[in-house]
Amino acid sequence: MPARRGFRWDQGNSRLEVQVDGTIAARFDDTGSYLTVPAGGITVTAGGITITAGDVQVVAANLRMGASETFGTTQPTSAAVFKEGTAPVGAITTSSGLFASSSVLRKIIANGTASDVG
Repeated sequence: MPARRGFRWDQGNSRLEVQVDGTIAARFDDTGSYLTVPAGGITVTAGGITITAGDVQVVAANLRMGASETFGTTQPTSAAVFKEGTAPVGAITTSSGLFASSSVLRKIIANGTASDVG
C-alpha cells in the first residue's frame, strides 16, 4: 500500500480517521467528543498539553515523569515513576511539588523548603 497521510471519513462507522503512512493514527467518532489513539501513544515534541477541565486518568499503566527507561527488575503497574532531574530552588507561590533527587523522593513547599518524603 502506498504511503498516505491525511483524513478519511469512515461513513459506515461514523468516524473521522487520521492516517499516517497508511496506518490509522487516531480517530474521532460520533459517540462523544473523544480522540482515540489505537496504538503508539501521543508524543509532544514542542509545546505542551493543557487540560482546562476534567481529569487526567492513567488507566492500567504508569505515570512517568522524566525520561522513560527500564525501572527495576519487575516493571511496576499503576505507579508514579520520577526520573532524577534538576531540583527546584527557591520559594514557589502557593504551590508544592514532588521530584526525584538521586534515589530519594523529595517534596518542596511554598516557602522553598525541600525535604525527603517519608
